[in-house]
Amino acid sequence: MFSPVFVCLPEMAVRPMNKNGFRIFALCALVAAMILSHSVAFSADRGLLYRYHFADTPEYRIKLPSSLREISGLAVSEAGKLFAHDDELSTVFQLDPRSGKVLKKFHVITARWYGKGRIEDDFEDIAVAGNRFFLVTSSGTLYEFREGKNEEKVQAVVYKTGLGKSYEVEGLCYDPVSDALLLSCKKSAEKKGFRKTDERPVFSFPLASMTLRKSPRFIVDARTVAASAGKKGFKPSAISRHPVSGTFFLLSAESRLIAEIDAGTGSLLNVFALPAVYHPQPEGMVVMPDNTLLISSEDILQGTVSAYSMRSK
Repeated sequence: MFSPVFVCLPEMAVRPMNKNGFRIFALCALVAAMILSHSVAFSADRGLLYRYHFADTPEYRIKLPSSLREISGLAVSEAGKLFAHDDELSTVFQLDPRSGKVLKKFHVITARWYGKGRIEDDFEDIAVAGNRFFLVTSSGTLYEFREGKNEEKVQAVVYKTGLGKSYEVEGLCYDPVSDALLLSCKKSAEKKGFRKTDERPVFSFPLASMTLRKSPRFIVDARTVAASAGKKGFKPSAISRHPVSGTFFLLSAESRLIAEIDAGTGSLLNVFALPAVYHPQPEGMVVMPDNTLLISSEDILQGTVSAYSMRSK
């Protein structure tokens, strides 16, 4: 729908113009700028995020047990099982997606000089790829493990990505198209080549090589995302892939924003604000097999999970 604008501007720019011609050119330029600024912020004809009505009351809202007051991440298995974790101990919970009831919990352990035990770290997110489970810390360390039975201790394999030297990692998801984990960064360092502090890189960790790719899969401009919703900041706290569109949703706890990113170009498709009454500190999200979007949030007394159905339009 933008072709008439982009066709007329180059032609008029190279032709000598009288006063009226200049006025027409200026008007076209103004219209083009308005269209472009709108399309970057809210492209309702692309992506699927606009089909979740965040201005409405969530379809349902779950109050979690006190053990998940500081719920950090959400993930779903191919079988539709919902998993969650808190941000300090390596305990994984399977939750009933409708009631929030803990169906089971198991503990991820590693071998240490004094024996095997649960891991104490700053855990940020969880992802499931087939029968492989992953937890990521803020330093970018990945722990791979299998699904355990109730109260079972499962051994983890540790992978150091090295991202912690320059970035703070907060998001993790699995991309089946590239067969890779994606790690989204909350902060980036200028000394590593990202001149603007408002650039938020997302890195790829292919499961075939189990090695981080040095160049980001894409970079999100936090200033553009925030300005699109009238906010001042955008620091991703979670990332999730939509199974229908293949686009990526990025969540920011600090500014309570959710953005949609094109998987191929990394361009911004949609941005929406989340109401604070339902999302005091949104830290995790996942799209269920029926396309319901679940967003977890920390709170003072207990964590919550809010559900949004994908509407027809």
